[in-house]
Amino acid sequence: MNLSIWKRVLSEKFGLPLGLCILLQGVLMAVFLPIMPIILTEKIGLDKNEITIFFLINTLLGIVVTLATGYLSDGKVARHKLILGGGILASLAYVLIAVATTPVHAYIASVIAVAGGLLFPQLFAVVRSGVVADWDHESQVMGITALRTLFSLGFIIGTALSSWLVSVLDFRVIFVGIGVGFLLLSIFSAFILYRIDLYIAQRGQQTAQADAQSQADGKRNVLISLPMYALIVPLLALIVLRGADGTRGVYLSLVMFQIFHDASVAPLMFGITAAAELVTMGLAGYASSKIGEKTTIALGALTGAVYFVILSFTQSLPLLYFAHVLYAVFVAVLLGVAMAYVQGMLADRAGLGGSLYVAVFNTGSLVGILSPLLTAGYDQKVFVIPAILCVVGAALLMVGDRTAQIRKRLLESMTVQEVAREAVQEESALLPGVAPAIKANGD
Repeated sequence: MNLSIWKRVLSEKFGLPLGLCILLQGVLMAVFLPIMPIILTEKIGLDKNEITIFFLINTLLGIVVTLATGYLSDGKVARHKLILGGGILASLAYVLIAVATTPVHAYIASVIAVAGGLLFPQLFAVVRSGVVADWDHESQVMGITALRTLFSLGFIIGTALSSWLVSVLDFRVIFVGIGVGFLLLSIFSAFILYRIDLYIAQRGQQTAQADAQSQADGKRNVLISLPMYALIVPLLALIVLRGADGTRGVYLSLVMFQIFHDASVAPLMFGITAAAELVTMGLAGYASSKIGEKTTIALGALTGAVYFVILSFTQSLPLLYFAHVLYAVFVAVLLGVAMAYVQGMLADRAGLGGSLYVAVFNTGSLVGILSPLLTAGYDQKVFVIPAILCVVGAALLMVGDRTAQIRKRLLESMTVQEVAREAVQEESALLPGVAPAIKANGD
């Protein structure tokens, strides 16, 4: 990735502290994600169906909570309050998982842990509305992708930390530490978001005055949110692609543990992907600025299909490790470019755009959680399903996505309306007595 993008985004007001928040969240997620399925099966005793129920509860509630908080965060409830409350609840959930002894305890923790999903979309909502808001669209995509790369860097640190912690500590002790860490991160993030909300409000007043002057000078900045019908196909495609990624997230640790009987294999695979993302995130952001976000995502999805085919048919550990470099391409477009893609479709609703992105991914997780039930046990052939999903998602984007055409029609319509409005204003200025006369005759 171009170093000038890094310099620009980190030198923006609040760019550096937001980047630190994103980095630390990546660390925490990388610590608990690879070992979550293992603690559920080995320590709490959940079987395959009960694990499915656990993640279903978390995902279904996550969709509702994410959309609701995304709507509230756009001017109705301060983001820092949402983050702080969600962080406290999520911290309690991780501690509850640490002490859980029955499936019921795990299900209760799953309900509470939903609150932890508030942090990610709100961080990137303020990135778009508070850090890169004044940039052109291509630069915005590159800036958001750059900060998303910090999440990948955190994941590298976190997976290494996870592998080490598994070797020296009990799973339950690790999850207590995760709970404490998430609480501290939420407090820090809430403080940063509080300051950013004040900054955005002050800049909004200045922008309103500048827009009024620009309108008087015949210039204007246009932010267009596409109508909901235009979002159906691209969001459906992303749901399908997230379904593929969700299958890996839930079942990779379990399948690798069954094959190699070593809990450190999966964290290392997660770490390889995260390390490769430092390169692929930049390449994906650059590619999207040249060939478009839709085409970039589709090509990344096809690369993901190749990865899942390898995962389905080999038990060669070196080849499996190498495959995770390929997977980094898929992750880069799905978690970097796709975020900018969704936010761009709702350009004037940054909070809702970020939350819609997360809600779409939570919905896709349902596909990833449920589809492996078509196979028995934890056989690696389960990864044939996400390979098919990657191909389907790419096809949906390339064949069915018409957002570019719809955006063009909306801009043309706005241009025609603006010309007509200016013509009326000019005619009224030339014939100042006409309008009052027409009104008098009408009366």
